[in-house]
Amino acid sequence: MSEQPEPDAAEVDTTEAPKARRARRKPAVNRPFPRRTLEDALRVPRAIKENNGGKPWAPDQIAASIGMGMSGAFYYLTATARDHGLTEGTRDASEISITELGRKAVYPASPEEESETLLKAFFKIDIFRKVVEHFGGSKLPEARFLTNTLQTTFGLDETVHAEFVSLFEKNCRFVGIGADYDVDTLAPSTRPRSNTGTSAETVTFGADNGDGKVCFVIMPFSERDDSHAIGFFEEVLISIFTPAISAAGFTVKTAKRQGSDVIQSTIVTELLAADLVLADLTEHNPNVLFELGMRMAEDRPIALVRAKGTGAIFDVDNLLRVEDYNPNLWTSTVEKDVPRLTAHLLAAWENRDTAQTYMKILGARS
Repeated sequence: MSEQPEPDAAEVDTTEAPKARRARRKPAVNRPFPRRTLEDALRVPRAIKENNGGKPWAPDQIAASIGMGMSGAFYYLTATARDHGLTEGTRDASEISITELGRKAVYPASPEEESETLLKAFFKIDIFRKVVEHFGGSKLPEARFLTNTLQTTFGLDETVHAEFVSLFEKNCRFVGIGADYDVDTLAPSTRPRSNTGTSAETVTFGADNGDGKVCFVIMPFSERDDSHAIGFFEEVLISIFTPAISAAGFTVKTAKRQGSDVIQSTIVTELLAADLVLADLTEHNPNVLFELGMRMAEDRPIALVRAKGTGAIFDVDNLLRVEDYNPNLWTSTVEKDVPRLTAHLLAAWENRDTAQTYMKILGARS
C-alpha cells in the first residue's frame, strides 16, 4: 500500500540531472492504508459491473467510463479498490477484475449482505481494524493524545496522521461504525451517512429546518479534473454547502450518490419543485449544466457558486452573480466561505420576486 505510481510524463523534468532529482526527493513515507476512501474505491467495481457486464476490463476503459485519465489519481483509486479486496489489478495491470468480495459489494442479495460486505472490505486494511479495536469504535481522542498513540502503538509517521484520521473517520461513517463497536461481531450496519430523502434517488443532509423550505443542490457526483482530489465534492457538500444552506433556513436535499450519473425523473421533479436551487458550476459538469438549464426555464430562484479558478461560462457569468468558494477546504477558509454562501443564498431567496433572472433578461433583450 505504500508503493508510488510512476509520475506522468508531463511531471518529469528531463533537463534536471538524475543526481539532482534524487537529492531533492523527500524520503518515502510508509502509509499502511489506502489513499482514497472505501466509498471512492467502489467506483471501480461498479464501473466494471455497469459498463462491462462484470467481466475483467482494461484500466484505460475503466478510467474513461468514470471520467478520469490514466493519472496518479486513477492509480490511487484502483490501488484502494485492490487493497480493500474489491478488485484485482491496478492502473498498471493489463486488466482489472472484480473479486468475490467485490461482487457481493456491487451485486448484493440484500441490504444486510451489502452492509456486512462493506464492513469486511473496511477491515481488510489492518490498521483500520487495529485502531477500531484499540479505541473500541470510531471515536478518537484529542489530537495531543492521538498523535502519541498513532506513533508509538501503530508506527504511523507524524506527517500522515491528518490524512489517516480523515480517511478513517470518513470510512467509519460510510460503513456505520460508531463510537462503540465490537470488531468480533462484524454486525451489519445501517450506514447512516445521511437522512432518507423523499425518494430513492434523493437524500437529505443536515437537519430538517422545520418550516418546509427546501434547497436542492445540483453539483458533480465525481471529480473529472485531476486538480480536485477524489472526494472533493462530497467534502464541499458536507463542509460548506450543508451548513450554509441550513443557516439560511432551508432543508438540504440533493441527488443520491450511487456511482451513477444518470438523471432520474424523480430528481428532476424535486429539482423543479424545490424552493431554491444551489448550483455548483465547478468543472462545468454536463449534468449540472443540463439540470441548471431546466431550472432556469422554470424561472425559479437559483444561487450559483463555483470553486475559485473555475473558468467562466459566458452566458451565465455575464448575466448572473456567481459566488466563489475556496477549493482548499482548510478550516480557516471554510469558516469564511460558509457565512458568505449563506448571505448569497438569502439574497437569492429574498429577491426572488424582483431579481433579474436569466429568463427575464432574455425576455427583455428580445
